[in-house]
Amino acid sequence: MIALDLFGGLRNRRPSEDELIANGCASLGVKSEASLMENNNGALKAPMLVVDPPLPRLVSKDGKCLLRHLHVPHPIRNTYRQAISHDTCHKEENKQCIANVHSFVSAFLFSAVHLLRNRMLVIQQYSINVWCFSLESQHTIGYGYRYMTEVCPPAFLVLCVQLIIGVLLQTMLAGIVVAKVLRPKKRRQEIRFSRVAVVGPVDDHDRRPTLMIRIADIQKKLYLAESHVRLYMACSRINRRGQRELIGVKDMNVGYDSGWDRVLLLWPIIVRHVIDEQSPLYGLTRDTLQHACFELIMTVEGIVEATGMTFQARTSFLPSEIIWGHRFTPMVVLNEKVGQYEVQYNLFEETEHVNEFTSQSEDSDDEHSLHNASGFV
Repeated sequence: MIALDLFGGLRNRRPSEDELIANGCASLGVKSEASLMENNNGALKAPMLVVDPPLPRLVSKDGKCLLRHLHVPHPIRNTYRQAISHDTCHKEENKQCIANVHSFVSAFLFSAVHLLRNRMLVIQQYSINVWCFSLESQHTIGYGYRYMTEVCPPAFLVLCVQLIIGVLLQTMLAGIVVAKVLRPKKRRQEIRFSRVAVVGPVDDHDRRPTLMIRIADIQKKLYLAESHVRLYMACSRINRRGQRELIGVKDMNVGYDSGWDRVLLLWPIIVRHVIDEQSPLYGLTRDTLQHACFELIMTVEGIVEATGMTFQARTSFLPSEIIWGHRFTPMVVLNEKVGQYEVQYNLFEETEHVNEFTSQSEDSDDEHSLHNASGFV
């Protein structure tokens, strides 16, 4: 739709190159003899508009994996993956309630159909006694004296089957409910990532280019333990057959070699990756960044203090979501009137422009300073 709007706009006026770059979806070709076309009158037309195809994502902004698995081998393993106990834990709460109610209603309907078909053979008072006997046996209430005798051996078999199946179903139901309650699914949604990443200097004294991403834990009371971050780069290219293929995943240093990847998310922090000779981003400029074919995937892992369960929050950034020559606006400031630090979440996505910075890493004798620059603010 954006490409159609751009083509439609050429009828009235030719969009400038800055507007096309701002849209992030098209770029003007070079004004050469090959790119300029002549009409019948000999007049030169506008430069050719080269539309870049959108780069597909591997991971969505909310952390969902967007891959499709086709022709997976081992059907026995697929059957195991789709087992009731395994698949039910990942279903939504409303679907689980419907499945549980359906199991009990099915048992009641089966009993009702059996009674209606054999009404002439079953006495009403005995059917009620059988139901009470089944209820007392299932919940181990106790009868005072034994109902069944050795006159009817099949009754013992039916009772054993009922107890085994009933206890199994109740145990599975209780286990699924407990597993759903303890799963930190909602906890990962409380980890907030910035919508964009920025490339700017480390600080006012260190002008080395640095990739920066802001993260925050908006939970006020339930804190995380042993939380740490990882940053990966997934690269792709066009092969000889014209298909886009995934080359591989590279690990980007955010300070894990010196322990700076272990974070304390009591307030919003900025994850920093110094773009040096060891960085996969080394050599990129403001112009080449928009045409690069990669995706940055960030993960935050931690342990919930209340339950001890481990969770992982994910997000991704495309080259069009990386702003060059900016840095994040500080959002943790001191209120001198009350003498307390305040976190202004309205500045979470705010960035500010910075002056030009050096394109290569500067030499430094302080090894601790280099490691700190790869870590966090």
